[in-house]
Amino acid sequence: MSRYLFTLAEPGDDAQLRARMAQDWMDGDIAVSFRREPSYFAGCRLQGDTAQVIVCRDLGRDKIVGLGSRCSSTMYIDGKPTRAGYLADLRGDPEYRKGTLLARGYRLLRSLHDDDLLPVYYTVIYDTNAVALRNLVGGRAGLPSYVPMGRILTPALHLDLPKPAIDLPGVQLRRARGDELAAIVAFLNGQLCSRQFAPVYREQDFLAGGRCTGLGADDFFLALRDGEIVGTIAAWDQAAIRQTHIERYSPMLRLLRPFYQIASAVSPLKPLPPVGSRIPHLYLSCIAIAGDAPPLFRVLMRFAYNALRTGPWHYAIAGLHERDPLAPVLGEYRAIAAAGVLHKVDFGSPFELDDRVPYIEMALA
Repeated sequence: MSRYLFTLAEPGDDAQLRARMAQDWMDGDIAVSFRREPSYFAGCRLQGDTAQVIVCRDLGRDKIVGLGSRCSSTMYIDGKPTRAGYLADLRGDPEYRKGTLLARGYRLLRSLHDDDLLPVYYTVIYDTNAVALRNLVGGRAGLPSYVPMGRILTPALHLDLPKPAIDLPGVQLRRARGDELAAIVAFLNGQLCSRQFAPVYREQDFLAGGRCTGLGADDFFLALRDGEIVGTIAAWDQAAIRQTHIERYSPMLRLLRPFYQIASAVSPLKPLPPVGSRIPHLYLSCIAIAGDAPPLFRVLMRFAYNALRTGPWHYAIAGLHERDPLAPVLGEYRAIAAAGVLHKVDFGSPFELDDRVPYIEMALA
């Protein structure tokens, strides 16, 4: 009998799954962990309408040493609403990363796919995750095909220093009202259908228990022309579901941090959180602009930034593909640079996608 058992996670595994997430860090000048408190499975709701979590158990130590999830939802594929997949949360105890465990986990993933065929999957592997890039990409025996599709830019924008407002003739800017949810959903789908992998939004997603629980119409910033919505950005604080924690600063940042803290006490700069603490941040989600017009996005982005910077958040995380015509606007803000490589994942025959610009909603990733 094998020492290792690959199976689907159960509710009783929640504590071990949360611990595994907390123990795996994303390295860089600031090392962070992505956590799921108070419930790992509650966070899965964000990632899809269905989520199957594969775990590897070391039976000898009664310990979960690896995990990964297969999620599915309806998204736009080549302009059509299509049920497709998202592969997420691949985590592994460093002590167990050698050998055949990864391939064995993917055998179970393939069997789940065979039982519930999806045309295509996507995943995002962060630039700093050299282990995943080395182990997953390149046609390793037994693994599906990972095809790079460019980089998703995910800068953490500093919410601190004021910026002058920008006007655009004929465009009005304001917060959305609670009774505008239907109009917002219709606008999002009308714009994002041109993007590869963009979610298909439904009004029920924003209600209690829905995929976007915690995000309401009044969290949206709107651009309007003649009373019609022409742009949206939503500010989504997910701290009640999942969190990002500081685990380590680089030696240089450790030296600079005391001086930065002094500056933050006498200026709009936000202090650097202590090691071990949660980073106060939110996501800029549901980014949709009529005609993909950068000037319109620039105006709405500035309006949202100035409204949010005086709040409790230190950072706003946005996500746009490097080919997105709106992406250069993000470069106008002081930020901690971050990015990941988007991959199309195929089991068996490749699913050919057209050349539409991808849109990955990082608040749902």
